[in-house]
Amino acid sequence: MTDQAGFERTNRRAPWIRAIALAVVVLEVVEHRYWLGIGHSLLALTGLVAVLCLGDGHVTELGLRVAPTQGWRYWFRVALWFGLLIAVALAIFAGVWHTFGWTVPIHRTRPSVGALIHMCVMAPVCEEVIFRGLLGLAILPTCGRLGTIAMSGIVFAAVHVFDGRASPENLIAGFLLAWAFLKSETILVPIAMHSGGNFLALAGQVAGWYFYPE
Repeated sequence: MTDQAGFERTNRRAPWIRAIALAVVVLEVVEHRYWLGIGHSLLALTGLVAVLCLGDGHVTELGLRVAPTQGWRYWFRVALWFGLLIAVALAIFAGVWHTFGWTVPIHRTRPSVGALIHMCVMAPVCEEVIFRGLLGLAILPTCGRLGTIAMSGIVFAAVHVFDGRASPENLIAGFLLAWAFLKSETILVPIAMHSGGNFLALAGQVAGWYFYPE
């Protein structure tokens, strides 16, 4: 982020803030693996409030700004390219499975407002705050941009493996979203991309529920 050095100069408690942010990320990963019953929303909110309070509300690394530095039109085009890349990955995945005679897994979801809110609002906001905002705050000063992108992508893929929801799109999306977060300097860009991707995934799952009943 552009002001990471300035933040450390103006806030002597920055190491403690990064430690708290990292602790929230670790708890979230453990929650996905063992289900502690804490809740993803509570973790995201607690971590966000804690680091904002300790940083006197000036934690620029969290990306709490309304507009990306490149403008929203730029990111709309990038989102289309990301969608194309993920579509190609899904096509390759389906082709490999078909070649080996395996049944391509079809995820089915009954249409509901609850599913829409969870997948397109709650999950994108909570996961982006934790795996992009808080994780970036915790490790960016040490790992740099490339290291942060790599770690964010790996952790994001791991939690989907732990949940039994691993698929090509969420195994590579974390790397793309982390890059978008660092380049745009706002958490709203990965949230919007995540929400749009989840909406398409939900539409596919609802279609599976309608057309490919178990």
